[in-house]
Amino acid sequence: MFKKILLTTACLLASPAAQAETTIIIAGNVIPDAATGPIGKSVLTVTDGRIVSVQPYASVAGQEFVADMIVDMSTKTVVPGLIDLHVHLTSDPGGDYRDEAVEPDEWGMVIGVKNAALTVKAGFTTVREAGSAQNTGYALRRGTAAGIIDGPRIVAAGPALSIVGGHADVSGFRPEVLRALDGGYTCTGAVECAEKVRKASRMGADIIKITATGGVLSQQGRGLEAHFSNDELKSIADTAHSLGLKVMAHA
Repeated sequence: MFKKILLTTACLLASPAAQAETTIIIAGNVIPDAATGPIGKSVLTVTDGRIVSVQPYASVAGQEFVADMIVDMSTKTVVPGLIDLHVHLTSDPGGDYRDEAVEPDEWGMVIGVKNAALTVKAGFTTVREAGSAQNTGYALRRGTAAGIIDGPRIVAAGPALSIVGGHADVSGFRPEVLRALDGGYTCTGAVECAEKVRKASRMGADIIKITATGGVLSQQGRGLEAHFSNDELKSIADTAHSLGLKVMAHA
């Protein structure tokens, strides 16, 4: 079977009409999934970026591998890409909240490029960006998808929806500064909350992020119970679903 695959690949490479690219990975161990567990030394055949076969090394030992590239990872264990469903790539923890009034959104992109590269090198091939400035998460998503910068696939929420004065709303500044920093994603009442979901969708959100309760990282760490009313929550969910989007909640 392996010989047939190699012969087919060789024929494709010889044909000007088909430019399939094949990589052979020799892995010291492979864990296909959690249920299977480790299967030992194996040979993976990757064609045009997709794994087409995983075979025990013993079954093909001594054969000549035909490929565009052979990667020797015989001292490594190969696992599927990991997924992280809650990241904030465009910021680092531990910063002063007053930086929000000083640092431009563009600086968030610099931090995001750094964190995206670190994340994919750590084995995470897909992440869900759970809140960022208006365009930083979307720009980062585009850059990694286009291969311009190193990083995982990004499912981006963009700015989170919040009640006025709730977690994700800006607080801790003078009123005139608050007005300047307002991202426009706070809402009161079912109708306004539906409008903000539609705004997020229009701007490019893959998923709607809401802050359903208060949070200890807010300058006003109050109200750890529900922030949105039941009517507001239902409006957010119904509107998102009508647009083919899901909702994720800080709680």
